[in-house]
Amino acid sequence: MLKFTAFSEKHLKKIQGYTANSPYRVCDLTAGVLLMWNDVFNVSFAEYDDTLILKCCFKNKFTVFFLPIGKNVLGALGEIERYTVEKCLPLKFMCIEEENLPFLKERYGEISFEYDRDFSDYLYDYEKLTNLVGKKFSGQRNHINSFNKLYPSAKFKPLLTRDIPRVKEFLKEYKKEHRGGGKIERHEFLNTIKLIDNLKKANFVGGFMEVDGKMVSFTIGEYAGKTFVIHVEKALRNYKGVYPTTFNSFLKLCKKDGVIYINREDDSGDLGLRTSKLQYQPEMLLNKHFVEVKKPMKIKSPPTLKGERVVLSKITSGDKEFYHKLYTAKTLNRYWGYDYKKDIKNPTADAFFNLQKNDFKNKNNLCLLIREKSLKTPIGEIVFHNFSYDKKVEIGVRLLKKYHGKGYAKESLQLAISYAVNKLKLTPVAKCYHQNKSSLFALQSAGFVENFNDNKYCHLIYKK
Repeated sequence: MLKFTAFSEKHLKKIQGYTANSPYRVCDLTAGVLLMWNDVFNVSFAEYDDTLILKCCFKNKFTVFFLPIGKNVLGALGEIERYTVEKCLPLKFMCIEEENLPFLKERYGEISFEYDRDFSDYLYDYEKLTNLVGKKFSGQRNHINSFNKLYPSAKFKPLLTRDIPRVKEFLKEYKKEHRGGGKIERHEFLNTIKLIDNLKKANFVGGFMEVDGKMVSFTIGEYAGKTFVIHVEKALRNYKGVYPTTFNSFLKLCKKDGVIYINREDDSGDLGLRTSKLQYQPEMLLNKHFVEVKKPMKIKSPPTLKGERVVLSKITSGDKEFYHKLYTAKTLNRYWGYDYKKDIKNPTADAFFNLQKNDFKNKNNLCLLIREKSLKTPIGEIVFHNFSYDKKVEIGVRLLKKYHGKGYAKESLQLAISYAVNKLKLTPVAKCYHQNKSSLFALQSAGFVENFNDNKYCHLIYKK
């Protein structure tokens, strides 16, 4: 299973090694945004086959993923899917561009998606905004010409690490001019300092405008594939035309072969920012979709499966005491692979009954009781769980000890396999501890074959 590492400043270069070549244009998939907003995103990352997987625990409320970046996106998605299945997490993605929605629909079938206009990125044509040709950019050209006339000594310079103390002094003055402000604005200001402090650690690009030796504006961004993302643009109020002049000068400074777009990030619903960003004639608003994949378990009601000697059927309230006995038998569950004590603090019969009931309701798994057909006596359980997005389902069986070695496990497994293959159209898989030879024999006798092994388990798959 994937192992995630909490993202911090020391990982900037590693992350940027991937994001610098990102095919995505959203600002959120850049090292700068991840750094600035990590206290909201709570980012952690994993690597798989030279591919970056980013996981967020968004506002500490739910787990969500970005699309992977790297050479093996499909393989990385498979790892994400396995991770969510193992952890019983819903599969959710954030910041998905419109053009990637069909890919997710094709892979998963049923998805829900939505976006918030306040957090749509503004995407511009690099050439157009650098040259400002045409009537629609006359306002911007006028502001720049006015600034150059008012401040003939003005110079735009690249931001170097030696300039960091000057930037911090500038920010103090900027903060005095912008007292108050909303929560997002205050948050962004604090995280701007974090970005500046890491100018040397990561490949951020910055610049500043100087008038008579005084810093009056500064800006910072980074490259992400064909997109140049601008993270921060700040200027002092009393210098007329300083914003458009700084912006245009920065674009000329940062011109790079292969860069087509400029992303000036979102407006967070601020009407002033919205007006300003729309005046620059964006090529498009990059709507960032939140996507939730419907769970792969699609069983509407528990089935009844009848064999020669056993019947598999729904667990009823009358089975509570037996189910409790089955669950709490230490020797029986030594190799079951699940410790109920992690999830059930008060292990009563009602608690176990309600657990399986809620698991089915939440589409996590399906538990069926195995009953001896002639006597209608419950003798064990079949579980369908770990429904995966590549159309597999894991099947597990456990029986009271006195029914071991009599063919009941084989018949129960064959009924479950037939249901999975013919009704659910899924490929059954299973696993058992290496020490559990009797379980391995039962699985193989029912039609499973060894697929692969790890340090703990023998993994099996059903072959027709």
